[in-house]
Amino acid sequence: MKKFLFFILLLILIPVAGLAYLGFVPGVSKYIAKPVDLGVKVDPSYTDSLEQKINFKNELPGGVVPVGREGVFSGSIKVDEQVSSVAATSILAQWKRRSPSLPVRDVQVRFNDDGTAEVSGVLEIATAISVAKTLGYSDADIEKGKSYAKYVSGDLPFYVKGTTGATNNQISISPSDFQLGKVSVPESITTPAARVVEDVIERRIKQVGGINLESIKLGSGSLQFTGTVPSSIK
Repeated sequence: MKKFLFFILLLILIPVAGLAYLGFVPGVSKYIAKPVDLGVKVDPSYTDSLEQKINFKNELPGGVVPVGREGVFSGSIKVDEQVSSVAATSILAQWKRRSPSLPVRDVQVRFNDDGTAEVSGVLEIATAISVAKTLGYSDADIEKGKSYAKYVSGDLPFYVKGTTGATNNQISISPSDFQLGKVSVPESITTPAARVVEDVIERRIKQVGGINLESIKLGSGSLQFTGTVPSSIK
């Protein structure tokens, strides 16, 4: 259930914005730092109990998406849930274990009382470029991403703060702070990058059968999700 919602949210940090910025910063590796600690810890029992509660079926061999293919989603579950920071962080941790092709790891999510959200973690550059092809980006786009990636030695910590929402599968993203490693990305790049990320999310929604984002709203310390998500993966 919520796992799919936060898979969508993590795509706010998809590499298109990050790699585009890196094209302006040769030798950016010296700016790499550890991810920002938002103080949100994973609850390993959360996702298992959630899946039992909603009767979500994991039919993957060994419970993990096999190398070389994507998970196949089916069915539909109606959802109207208030999601906490711990829930979001725990779901992302489990889905990184379940689907190694997710392009981020060590993600923490924090919903603030003022209605903003913060996300930190590590962007896996090579994985992100691979994901771009499954989202339908052209070979030329991907080759451009690879050319930017040469400026990074290894993976890249990120931090983003802002607001987000959705109505009828139309995503809205308004970042107020975006950092790659120790570098703050300027608004002149962050704002147009947000439009690209909205496109990435909407492409992914179309790929996953059974998902419908009727409404996503940030509130005081939580996120409200209304819509449907797939009921199984195999």
